[in-house]
Amino acid sequence: MSSNLTPSAIEAAMRFPFAAIILASCISVLSACGGSGAIVGPPVMATPKPTLPPTSIDDIVQNNYPGGWGVELAIYKNGALAYEKGYGLRDRGLPDTFVNQNIWGIEQPDKLFNMPRGQFKPDAATAFDLASVSKEFTAGAILLLQQDGKLSVNDPLSKYFPGIPDATQITLLDLLNHTSGLVEYNNFGSYPDFSAAYAQFMADGQTNYQPIATALQSFPLLFTPGTQYNYSNTDYVLLGTIVAHVSGEPLGTFLRQRIFGPLGMTQTNQGYPTPPVTDLALGYAFDGVSVVRTWQWNLQWLAGPGGLTSTVGDIEKWDEAVRAPGIFTQASLTQMFTPCAFPQSYGTYADGWFISTLGGHPYVWHDGAIGGFVTMNATFPADDIDIIVLVNDFTGTDPYFIIPQLFPIALTMNNAPSRRH
Repeated sequence: MSSNLTPSAIEAAMRFPFAAIILASCISVLSACGGSGAIVGPPVMATPKPTLPPTSIDDIVQNNYPGGWGVELAIYKNGALAYEKGYGLRDRGLPDTFVNQNIWGIEQPDKLFNMPRGQFKPDAATAFDLASVSKEFTAGAILLLQQDGKLSVNDPLSKYFPGIPDATQITLLDLLNHTSGLVEYNNFGSYPDFSAAYAQFMADGQTNYQPIATALQSFPLLFTPGTQYNYSNTDYVLLGTIVAHVSGEPLGTFLRQRIFGPLGMTQTNQGYPTPPVTDLALGYAFDGVSVVRTWQWNLQWLAGPGGLTSTVGDIEKWDEAVRAPGIFTQASLTQMFTPCAFPQSYGTYADGWFISTLGGHPYVWHDGAIGGFVTMNATFPADDIDIIVLVNDFTGTDPYFIIPQLFPIALTMNNAPSRRH
């Protein structure tokens, strides 16, 4: 996340839906990360300010993302592409202006991959940080391991992390549904402070997540497990670690072998794409005066809750895969979309998804916010419509707020010929 956000703002960006954070209220304190949506607390991002009544998709994007923000938007109907367009700039070119320091201590992707720089537009092949949309895949990995008979969502957390207090009361299903009561680990400099855990994670080569579990031993639960809902990235970083432990391979490797590979998701990765990397969106924010580069967050630290990069086309392949049995059994899909017992005004959390309705239509979705990016994967299963919006603007409208404008347009689009066989 951008280093000019406070710890609570950063944490909120990954912990809550509709993350359109008002940067002006967050400037000053250095801090760290937070998934999608995904940071902590109710939505703190601004709702869109209506201008002219939108009459087209172009109007909707321009009203909500003026000033050259990079937006890649795609609509799929009946499994086929009905609309795709890139807006603004995925890279605003040199010189870069960053605010404050790189608290993550990692090399930024343009330097890491020696990327060509310039004023480049996004396109269907542009990879964006997915933020908390990543949670859909981590939940899917857990359900695949349950299909394999290697774990159960009813397993107690103590089976995998016996040192965490009250872990015998927490189930994997509590983690999947954000009903564990665990504090937020994506927080630095204020309670609960995971700065020391991050320092140890870096010192260990960014592969050892035990420092997070060790730090959790110092913080009491927020509530009795299973009695409340509280969106927490901690739940999903533990799930990602459990996937690695049970499968015997890193989360990214498991996802590639069991989801990305079988579905042909060649542009999706835990972390950044494999070099050479050229078509990658860089993250930006508005600091109250001008547009600045954000220090992009450590995607390895976020493995599980928000560490994936992908494209609109690859996300659609995933949306198709969870529409009917294939890599998942019907039992797993039923589990995936069974809401927990704690409905919210915007929907009820299931295993990596929010379950809700829009205008009477079943509506299943997840949004995300991470340093420099806001994202949305919106699906309407009864209408066979998917709307995917990826944006490199951390301070503007969460795409959650534009879906109600886009969906009626999608409904009226001519039915695209199905690509299903």
